[in-house]
Amino acid sequence: MKNYHKAIQDAGIGRTPQLCQDAMIEMLKELFDGKLYNGQEGRKPLKFFKQDLPIPTGFDDDVDTDKASAPYILVQMTGGEIADDNSPQTVDFSIVICAYDEGIEREGYQDVANIKEDIIQRICSAPYFGGSFTILKPIAWALQADKSDPYYYGACVLTCTAPAMTQDSVLKELI
Repeated sequence: MKNYHKAIQDAGIGRTPQLCQDAMIEMLKELFDGKLYNGQEGRKPLKFFKQDLPIPTGFDDDVDTDKASAPYILVQMTGGEIADDNSPQTVDFSIVICAYDEGIEREGYQDVANIKEDIIQRICSAPYFGGSFTILKPIAWALQADKSDPYYYGACVLTCTAPAMTQDSVLKELI
């Protein structure tokens, strides 16, 4: 959270959807700090990405090594709305979860389901984060139906509130 508050001060701007995304990633990093999941070459911590995965720069041979991204959480800002001058801004997010498991039992979905459940439980018990953002209900989630082993996927779809800029009160009186 210290990085989030410093970013607001350094930027000299209000609490925007971009800062909401940054704060969400910080919240998720804190939630999963110290936890390990199946990955290439053994158990390892989650990686976190904002908006997109990095462009691959290695060879196809890297896909099953520690150089690969999995397991990871990708936080994508997908849209938003300001309904009126008296409402907060809403910001929509898709949280994509990816796990990796080469086992013949195809149990990689369990890491995805457990990561998803940790996120849901955190949101339900404490929907506030980053000092000024709130996650609203309903919260939707899904697990991948198609086979792509050894990679397994799931997602949570969230809507957050963020402070919205409103019209200047002096200008509003003139109108």
